[in-house]
Amino acid sequence: MVWHKILNYDYDPSVDALYIQVEDHQNPKAIPLNDNVIIDFTKEGKLTGLEILNTSYVLNTTVESLKNITSIDLIVKVTEYQILVNAIFTLDIHNHSEFKITNTTVINDNNIPTMDAKLATA
Repeated sequence: MVWHKILNYDYDPSVDALYIQVEDHQNPKAIPLNDNVIIDFTKEGKLTGLEILNTSYVLNTTVESLKNITSIDLIVKVTEYQILVNAIFTLDIHNHSEFKITNTTVINDNNIPTMDAKLATA
């Protein structure tokens, strides 16, 4: 299943955390993909969001530059065996665009249903 969606996001510089909301859902199941990336699903396995802790570290940039995110492209692919997250951030820094990327792949040991989602901010 391939689906496209417009994302909402919120960056909190006081804790250097970014939350990308896919769907509004109460009490999603948080699945850590690594120490800094957490993906949220409903009990039925529907993607609801992605959180990046220590965002400036993960993206190798500054907290100040993360206040200038102009777009986010997010690809989430879940197979029977793995979860892949690829996020590309466009930041407006000193009158030019910079691209920052993070990729994470883990074993799908939470039995998340397969999906192939391409998501982006407006």
